[in-house]
Amino acid sequence: MLVACLTAGPALAAETAAPVVTPAGNGIYTIIGSTNEASPENRGRVGNAGFIVGPDGTVVINTGSSYRHGRELLEAAERIGGKPVVLAVITQPLQEFIMGSAAFAERGIPLLAHEAAARLIGERCEQCLRNLTRLLGAQAMRGTRVVVPARTVSQSGDIEAGGRRLRLLHFGWGSTPGDLAVLDPASGTLFAGALVSVGRIPDLRDADVRGWLDALDALGKLSPRTLVPGYGPVADAGALVPVRHYIERLAEEVLARQRGGASLYEAIRDTRLPGFADWALHAVLHPRNVHRLYLQFENEELNP
Repeated sequence: MLVACLTAGPALAAETAAPVVTPAGNGIYTIIGSTNEASPENRGRVGNAGFIVGPDGTVVINTGSSYRHGRELLEAAERIGGKPVVLAVITQPLQEFIMGSAAFAERGIPLLAHEAAARLIGERCEQCLRNLTRLLGAQAMRGTRVVVPARTVSQSGDIEAGGRRLRLLHFGWGSTPGDLAVLDPASGTLFAGALVSVGRIPDLRDADVRGWLDALDALGKLSPRTLVPGYGPVADAGALVPVRHYIERLAEEVLARQRGGASLYEAIRDTRLPGFADWALHAVLHPRNVHRLYLQFENEELNP
């Protein structure tokens, strides 16, 4: 009996553990998630969230991977920030960033996303929910439902929320059709979402490579003092460089192999970028990225 209790204790603690919130100064707080794929071990807590505290309210960036996760983020933001949450911004239509939205919706807190992201959430995220429920279990996903953001934007622009002015940035189709980055001019903090990952292979599943590279260039011109990536630790503007290098080199290598007559199998087997071999999810995402780009380049060659 004693052994059973000791075994169950840490699991229970992990199940109920509150998000680890780290202050970044100037009313900015970050919650850093796992850089791995969603799993029962990390409870789906993949990718980063955060919040910005203004004089009248708090803005949350991304809502987490489940109703329970979203509720924990919401409660932590209000407890630590001391202000009510008045808005949640979704940076990309990815399951780890949106599945906690029901916790915000039940409080009547507006959800904001790019219009293309909102459209994708409505089109495909019921399947994401089914997949996560199979993976994590019904108990972990209890109360989770797909909520399509009702407030949308189509281009870059400034908003005021909680008495704080924020700049929403959309540079076109990059990592997803509905990318948004959030810049807080007062602190120079940039929440880049999935456009930037630190120490984790970028996922090109929904990407437009040229658009993504252009977006990284545009973010670099902002010279943010603090950069909160979608995955990995908080960094500075220097974090834009390796992400760009990976995407650019990968596209060059895959295109050369496809144009040179290599088969898809050979391209996946032979496309190596050794400098990124130690990044998280290299074994999973790098072959997928090669596969995706090879087929894209093949289609472009067949349908110029």
